[in-house]
Amino acid sequence: MSTRRFPPAIERLRGYDTPTLANGLDPLLRRPFTTGYTRPPVHAITPELPPMLGRAVTATIRSETPWPPRAERDEAMLELFALLHASPEPTVLVVQDLDGERGSGCLWGEVNATIAYALGCEGVVTDGLVRDIPEVAALGFRYLARGVGVSHAYVRVESAGEPVVVAGAYVATGDLVHADRHGALVIPEDAVADLPARADAVIAREQSLIGWARSPEFDHADLRRRRLDH
Repeated sequence: MSTRRFPPAIERLRGYDTPTLANGLDPLLRRPFTTGYTRPPVHAITPELPPMLGRAVTATIRSETPWPPRAERDEAMLELFALLHASPEPTVLVVQDLDGERGSGCLWGEVNATIAYALGCEGVVTDGLVRDIPEVAALGFRYLARGVGVSHAYVRVESAGEPVVVAGAYVATGDLVHADRHGALVIPEDAVADLPARADAVIAREQSLIGWARSPEFDHADLRRRRLDH
């Protein structure tokens, strides 16, 4: 595995889950609250693994029409691996399946995941399918995907490095992506410096309310005030 790391100000975001970071972003966002994160059916296939954090490297794939020549397919895949290699920081692959729900081919299995992992990639977020789950989970490579599949079918990379839309999230190569069992979140660059403090404040407020609700002092009559304070 690559030893790439982010500067400390970014690296500390690994210590939070995506819902906490999403809540912490609320006062910092210049985008609608309905954008910037993945939606179902994309979900964690390896939920037992810790959160991943990386610069997005984007790609599109197809699998339902016959393959182009082998040399063309290999060149497209090598271009994607070259983008992973070129990043000085950890990466996350964000891959759009242009065949949509019809897409049945898995680009990501033990072989490609192992190569990507060796190139500093922490995992993949895709609205396509993935396979070889036990082997890939043992490697530590994270999967967020539409589902699990059997075959590669006619899968191939159609483009690498171009912006994509995966499960409702617009992602460009170089975007900062945090992902865990809840989904993937795009973190705006201008929010990074203030986000840990905002996330800590979210945790403190929530734990205060939760602690009270679990205590003998819980009183429905006081709920309105507590909620307003929260």
